[in-house]
Formats: sequence, structure tokens, C-alpha cells
Amino acid sequence: MAPTRQRFSNACTARNFAEIGLALVLAVAGAAASDTTVDEQPATRLLWPASVPNDPDYSGMQASYLSAIGVPSAWEVTTGSEAVVVAVLDSGVDGSHPDLAGRVVGGRNILKGNDDTTDEGGHGTSMAGIIGAVTNNALGVAGVAWAAEIMPVKVTYPSGAATDGNVAAGVVWAVDHGADVISISLSAPIDEDVLQKAVDYATMHEVLVVAAAGNNRSGTPEFPAGCRGVVAVGATDASGRRTPFSNFGRWVDVNAPGVGIVTTQANSPGFITVSGTSAATALVAGVAVLLRAADPGAGQAEIADRLRRSAFGRGPVGAEGIDASGVVDAAAALRLPPRQSGTGPSGYLMVGDQGKVDAFGDVAYRGDAWGDLDSARAAHLETVGSGTGYWILDDSGRVASFGSARQYGEMAASHRLPGEKAVSLGAVPGGAGYWIFTDAGRVFPFGWARAYGDLSGVRLNRPIVAAAGTPTGRGYVMVSDDGGVFAFGDARFAGSMGGQHLNSPIRSIAVDGDGDGYWLAATDGGVFAFHAPYHGSLGSTRLNAPITGMAPCGDGYFLVSSDGGVFDFSSCPFVGSLGDGPPANTVVGLSAPRR
Repeated sequence: MAPTRQRFSNACTARNFAEIGLALVLAVAGAAASDTTVDEQPATRLLWPASVPNDPDYSGMQASYLSAIGVPSAWEVTTGSEAVVVAVLDSGVDGSHPDLAGRVVGGRNILKGNDDTTDEGGHGTSMAGIIGAVTNNALGVAGVAWAAEIMPVKVTYPSGAATDGNVAAGVVWAVDHGADVISISLSAPIDEDVLQKAVDYATMHEVLVVAAAGNNRSGTPEFPAGCRGVVAVGATDASGRRTPFSNFGRWVDVNAPGVGIVTTQANSPGFITVSGTSAATALVAGVAVLLRAADPGAGQAEIADRLRRSAFGRGPVGAEGIDASGVVDAAAALRLPPRQSGTGPSGYLMVGDQGKVDAFGDVAYRGDAWGDLDSARAAHLETVGSGTGYWILDDSGRVASFGSARQYGEMAASHRLPGEKAVSLGAVPGGAGYWIFTDAGRVFPFGWARAYGDLSGVRLNRPIVAAAGTPTGRGYVMVSDDGGVFAFGDARFAGSMGGQHLNSPIRSIAVDGDGDGYWLAATDGGVFAFHAPYHGSLGSTRLNAPITGMAPCGDGYFLVSSDGGVFDFSSCPFVGSLGDGPPANTVVGLSAPRR
């Protein structure tokens, strides 16, 4: 690709950066002078630690915005740990700065292939100071996670630009050399597969990646923040409103203060104030380090989930109203319990239409697609038989895999008919493949799944709304919302509700344990059993929300409603629901490992 130029603005300055190949542009173009005025506003919550840091700039400049995200209260629990390493992928880090002394470990210069991480541009040193400046040394500023170690990984050229390949290489190097958290204050509107592969490598190795959403006041995703598995960070001002420059949208996971953040200055013993989603990202990376230090056994997906959950209900207000993502809260994130207590197969998972996953019982939460679906909606969640992983299908036919669930493929846009949507994913035994089913009755096999026929070319009275594979993996059934059932392969046709009066449309189908029959579930909670044991229904019960999913378990089934209520008609234990509180997004499906 020929070199191009991009122009963007931030709160302080605006300047041009030349792209080199496919380039990622620094989310903060420059830093303000050290005497830049910082807006100060009394915090709505003042949560002070037992001893206030004695760093001169803390009380006058930092306390307001750090209190707004619960950092002082979090320090009562942890200030980080030398065992937790945060990699800063940027312009390098000036390890000789007196407020970073002893905190910077060996890093890598990806550009030159050596260990020279000298910071000519200064941006990386600024980010490092926000994350982990030495604290209680009567000098300068306090870092969010001041006990952690900082690993500089130099990926930007002196111009401030970085190629996607260098950023990807930096991620992989950081993972291979002991990073626990990776902070990337870079962004560009370029979605390159090499970045997603690098992020996948990090998450596979339980390394959390945090990245800046960008400063283009746009709802269009930028990368690597827009990659699946990354915690994307937007910026707020001193009043908690989204800044005019911050990117926004459902793909942004959390927000943090991004105006007037005071930090270390490279090649000088001094300090500067910076603004942008870069600074907000460094704050969130610091909070992630605190969570890692407090719970060393937590996986990266669990840490990311606690960051997101801590922000629910704290959405910044922008020009378009309240954002889907909220402002991170370090103290709240530390208090949140894990979503699961073990890794066994007992329990179930539910998924909301925006890709958020909730786990109950001993089925492990391993991540979700919250913020990664763009304009699509989650359609279905399917567990690996062992309960050690799962897939999320969205209605465009894309598939996200988590834990032991392998990615075998997804529907390309060219595969879909006009207006056609994916509705279900059915896995073959052992998770060796899956089928994607559409509302037109078409079937797309991937991995070891085999095609046994579909409804292509058949004129349907009503759309297909759900499907399920047989226990052998050699067949499947589909159901339309009028109760019509269609069986293929070794699936047995045992009857349907087609042509019969229904009080409410059919929403789901589940195959029983021996594969000899199935159940249909309607949105009013009615259940219809065909050559499968009938254990009851909610057809005569007044529901607060419609039934949106059904999952077989033991000799029976669970039902789930759109508000997260779970109803047990099985021999499996009931282990909880979301029915007592509004879910973050509408629940569209439930899945339980086969027992």
C-alpha cells in the first residue's frame, strides 16, 4: 500500500503523522507544556487510603480524577505487585526518570531488533508514569499501580507512527517475555488480521490487552482497540462526560478520565499534563494491574469482565446520550466476585444480544463478545460438550470462540441471501466442528460437521428460529416460529406444531439425551414434547419477560427469559439467574454442557 497521510486532533494540539505501510497513529498527538492548566472539580466520591501519597502533584492535580475511578480506595487493597508486569507498547520509556526509577525492566525495540528502548518522542514515558510512577517518594506524581514493573516495547517511529506488523510483533514479544497486561495507546481505522492474530495469541496465554479507542470523535471502531478480546477505552472529562474528541460506541468497553492527566516527562526530570484516550487507556491498564495483583489466579477474560462490570451504570453522557460503556471503577472491580467457582460441567451460560455472557454454577466464564459485534446482534451460544469452552454466533454469521472451543470458520457476507440472518450454531460431539443455521433454513457446516441437507429452495411459511444437532453429530433438526419441524440426517421426525393454533410463537428447540425426540419452547413459556419426557412448562404462568431460549440438561430442560430469569424442568441443579436485576443486554440464549 502506498504511504498515506492522516490528520487528527486532540485536546492539546493537532499535527500530521505519515503512515508507514498500514500505520497505527498515536492516540495522543502531543503533550501539553508542564504549566498547562488542569480543570479541577470536587470529586463526587472521595475515597481516601489510610495514608495519602506524599507526591507533590497528587493532592492538587491527581486526587480528583483518580478518586473518580476509585483508585485511592483500591489502594487499601493493593498497590500492585512486582510480580505483575505491564508492557507499554509505544515510543519507549525513559527509565532514568526519577519517578520511574527501579520500576522499568528490560524491554525490546521492535524496529531495530535490539533492547534499546530510548524514548525520543516522550509518549511512552508519559503513559508509563500514569500506570506506575513511583509513589510516596515526595516527588512528582503517584502511579495507579505503583508497585508493578513496567516493560517498554518500542513499536513507533520517531514520527509517532507504527506499522500494524510492528505492533503485532510487539504484542507477541511482550507475551513471550512475561507481560501480564499490555497497554497500547495507539489507534487507527484499519482492521488488519495480523493485529487480531496477535491479540488472540495474547488472550490464549492469559495476557490482558488494553487499547485506546482513538481521538476522532467517531463511532467507527479503530484498531487494535476494535479487535476481539481487547478492552477498548474511551475518555471522559473532569465532570464525567465523554470528551468531545473521544471515539465512542458499543465497541468501547470502558471509559476513564482523559483530560489534564499529569505524568512523567521523557528526557527530563520534570512532569507534564496530557489529554486523550491514550491517557485514559494508561489509567485503565493501571487498574487492570491492580486486579491482577489482587487475584493472581484470575484469567484475562475474568479481569476484563470485572473492568466492564465495574463500569455498568456509570455511563458517560455524550452528545448522543449515555454511552453503552461506563466509567471504570477500580474499587468496585476489586469487590466483584468471579462469575464461576470452578471448571466442571455443572451449570449453564447465557448470552445477551450484545454478546455479554453470564456463567452460573461450575461452568467457566471464558470471555464474551461484549462490544465486538458492531451492528450485529448475538443470536446463539453453544458450549463444548465438556463445558470448557463455547462459541457465540451473531446474526451476521460470525463466530467468536472461547476457552477450548476452536474456530472452524464463519459465514462470509457473500454467503448470505438478502435479509438472511444466522439463528443457531450446533456443535458436533467433542467440539470438532459445528453447523450454522439461518432463518431461511440453510445450513453451513464447518470442521468435522457434515451437511445432511437443508431447506434451500423450499418456500417456508415462517422463518426458522432455532436448530439443534443430535447427540451423534450425524443429524440436526430445525424449527420455524409457527412450530414446523424439519429433520435431517439421523434426526428423527417425531411431530410438530405446524398447522396448529399457538398462543405464542415458538422460540427454541432442544434434542433430548438419547436423540429420539425433542422439545419446543414458545415465548409464553409453553413447552411441547415429542417423543421426549414432558416435565412441565410456564404456559399458564404470568411472565415478566418472554422466553428466549431452551437448553437440554439431564433428562429435562432449562428455559431462560429475556430478562435473565432461569426456569428448571430437569434433573440438573438450579444454580442462579439474572431475574432479580435488569441484565446489561437482552438475553437471547442459554446453553448447558451435556451431562
